[in-house]
Amino acid sequence: MRLVKTVNKKTIGIIFLLVLTGVSGLLQACKEAPPLFETLSLDIIPPKVTTGEKATIEVEIRNSSAKMDTYNVPLMVNGVADDRKSITLAPGATKSITFILAKSQAGTYRISVGNKEATLVVETPLPPDFRLSGLKINPSEVDTCDKVTVAAKVANVGGTQGSYTAELKIDGITDQTEEITLSAGADYMLILEVCMVLPGTYTVTLGDLTGQITVKEPPTPVVNNPTSSPPGSVDCGPKGSRG
Repeated sequence: MRLVKTVNKKTIGIIFLLVLTGVSGLLQACKEAPPLFETLSLDIIPPKVTTGEKATIEVEIRNSSAKMDTYNVPLMVNGVADDRKSITLAPGATKSITFILAKSQAGTYRISVGNKEATLVVETPLPPDFRLSGLKINPSEVDTCDKVTVAAKVANVGGTQGSYTAELKIDGITDQTEEITLSAGADYMLILEVCMVLPGTYTVTLGDLTGQITVKEPPTPVVNNPTSSPPGSVDCGPKGSRG
């Protein structure tokens, strides 16, 4: 009988401890439970960025409870809290909050706040890529030593800022250069001037664009030879009338 009583006391103690632990855990869970806040919308602007580029995440939250409450809103990225913002709202009130997110690694990220979820795509940026177009040579036919304007549009169609050295060649020989720095998607009107001193037809090259300049021969000078007087004659100047 004594052995049975001892076992019963131990059993009761274990049960009491389990109950106490369960109640404590329940109280802690209730304490940490989020208030009744609802995520009405979640927008990512823009939904596609390059590494290091910032994306704006706009979220609208509503307090669905019957009392004023505070909510520490977590921004979840692939299931892990990346950022938090605290808001306090009256019953039924709504508020828009903004998160800024930038990622250094390319990939697809699952973004969520509450029950709303969206996808952010992060790409590796393309290198700068320069393209020339619209070569204009004005005028294309000139006299010697006349100035000629050579113009073309330079555009960076790549994904990052970069520099480009424009090289103007005349008959394959570099005449002049100009360095241009452009951000991704920007363009620039390049204008250069040349002057040719010798007549002929010249090939103009700017990047992968080509054209021609024609320099005309100068006119042959006309020499007016005075009329020779008959032998023995003397030019006395204009003849006057007899008085």
